[in-house]
Amino acid sequence: MNKTITILCNSYPPEKGAGPTRIYNLAHMLQSRGYDVEVVTSIPNYPTGKIFPEYRYKLAKHEVYDGIKVRRLWHLPSNSKFPLKRMVSMITQSASIYIIALPHLLRKRPAIIFVSSPPILLGYTGMIVAKLVGAKSILNISDIWPHSALELGVIKPGKFYNYLENLEKRMYRFADFCVGQSEEILERIEYVLPGRKKKFLYRNLQEISPYAEHARPSGKKKIVYAGMLGIAQGMMDICQQINFTELNVELHIYGEGFEKPLLHNFIKTNPNNGVFYHESIQGKEIPLMLKDYHATLVPLITNIHGAVPSKIFMAISNGLPILFSGNGEGAKIVKEGKIGWVNSPSDYEGLKKNILKFSSISETEYNSFRANCIELAKNTFDKRKQDDAFDGFLQNN
Repeated sequence: MNKTITILCNSYPPEKGAGPTRIYNLAHMLQSRGYDVEVVTSIPNYPTGKIFPEYRYKLAKHEVYDGIKVRRLWHLPSNSKFPLKRMVSMITQSASIYIIALPHLLRKRPAIIFVSSPPILLGYTGMIVAKLVGAKSILNISDIWPHSALELGVIKPGKFYNYLENLEKRMYRFADFCVGQSEEILERIEYVLPGRKKKFLYRNLQEISPYAEHARPSGKKKIVYAGMLGIAQGMMDICQQINFTELNVELHIYGEGFEKPLLHNFIKTNPNNGVFYHESIQGKEIPLMLKDYHATLVPLITNIHGAVPSKIFMAISNGLPILFSGNGEGAKIVKEGKIGWVNSPSDYEGLKKNILKFSSISETEYNSFRANCIELAKNTFDKRKQDDAFDGFLQNN
């Protein structure tokens, strides 16, 4: 079997966040199993929307990053919440792929091109490029876009939405195989193309942390949020609606995004609210950081079909109970696994009640939640078993 694979994605370390970390882990997993892996991605800019200083003024940069060959391409970055601005950014990204990456891929002729979407235009472009190169195309869907943007209110129904939805459907048709991060994503693909695509569920699982069973610090209970500070998470609203000091807990925030300056200002003007901000850290540093916390907050401001936040699996692998604000598949995992507390999206009263439940439970009950997390990590959400299955999927298709 020809085991050359090119991963085409929007972001990759040194960028931080669930998306870059997921692709980084995938690339290293495939390389460890004998694949010749190359990543084609954008010049680093995520999540600030500004090109990192060491990569400025470059149309392209080829490097080996932590043992993986990476080709980084220029585009006009944007983290704007306005869809048209983001579309312009996506168009320049696609142009760079056609102009800079395609000639290289035509020479290399990888056996597989693995394309991550969203951005939806990147996914669509990747499918076209795979056909031009003659490679097997695998479309990885981490978010049902543009439907999720519609649910968030970022896009309104109309011609623009219809155009993007048509692009989504054509993207699915062009793909040889589809990979989804949740059952709901695979159900969406099946709805669009009944019985016509081979599909694989590849969740953003993590190895069990060496600190998963370590004792947690005594004293006031600390809740951690580590992730994007954007529209979907609504951390600013949570901080404004809930006084964590009154609930006898602390909330510690690690992350980047357009809400970061708003949170800085809120904390400065509300020093007694029990909220603390820390600069974001690299993914490999997260397990060491999490050992100092008692629970993690995983919020969504509305129901986003197909979304199962990566923070759920991060918490499971670190033995950390979850305060989840959301519905759907994520809520089902937390409830059925007995690994935390669930309230509806943007239900701040419900979240307050759950925080009080968390802060007042006995040591025995708390340890039961942690044990359930570890049990799930070892069985239901075992990363190594999933990687074995995915390797088999690639080799047998």
